[in-house]
Amino acid sequence: MKFKTFFIFLPIGALLVSSITLTAQERDRPAPARSLSVNSSFSSFPIAEIEAIREASKETFNILDVDDSGSITLEEIDILAELIEGEDTLPTEKLAELRQRTNIVSRTFMHVEEEIDRFDVADTDRDGTLSESEFDDQEAALRTHILQLNLDSFDKDKNGGVELGEFTAHLDNVEDLDTDGDGSLSRAELRESTDHRVLQDIRMTHWQNQVRAERRAAEQARSEETQKKDSR
Repeated sequence: MKFKTFFIFLPIGALLVSSITLTAQERDRPAPARSLSVNSSFSSFPIAEIEAIREASKETFNILDVDDSGSITLEEIDILAELIEGEDTLPTEKLAELRQRTNIVSRTFMHVEEEIDRFDVADTDRDGTLSESEFDDQEAALRTHILQLNLDSFDKDKNGGVELGEFTAHLDNVEDLDTDGDGSLSRAELRESTDHRVLQDIRMTHWQNQVRAERRAAEQARSEETQKKDSR
């Protein structure tokens, strides 16, 4: 079975998102991107503190660094097959965690702005043809290839993994965006940024705050229920 070589241009996150429909509730994953184009009267309102953005980026790193080795590797982010297999087997809590990781991976490591020779990627044994198995596995091979490209772009010291400093390097000069020096970023200030990861960190900050609030509410409800039972 032989195919002509052709090139494709992949939009941001399209490959991973189209591979599987995630059915998790919004609290199981960061909220989707929202436009920052709002009424000018609100554009100067701070939407996230810089320190909170840094902490959110670190927490994102910790979520992806599953084995706590201090480094994110390909094995820890190439997890779509694990998610698909886990849909019917994993406990609800574990499945929610896996969905969360998959969503973060999609936003962080599935950006492609270059032409990719899909045939060349799928032809893993380099014999100039696609076997039946290579044809069947071409989507997975392409996804892994894109993940590796992005991993390499983070991996400045070329040691095969992404350390915390490399993962959060996009925030090294984030204070430059804070033109009024109040320690927070507003929508107007964020218009000066072309780094989508800053926006992702802000979404993660808001999502983390939401999760913490929900957990506190759940704990409070359980505490009140326990008190009611003890008073009977």
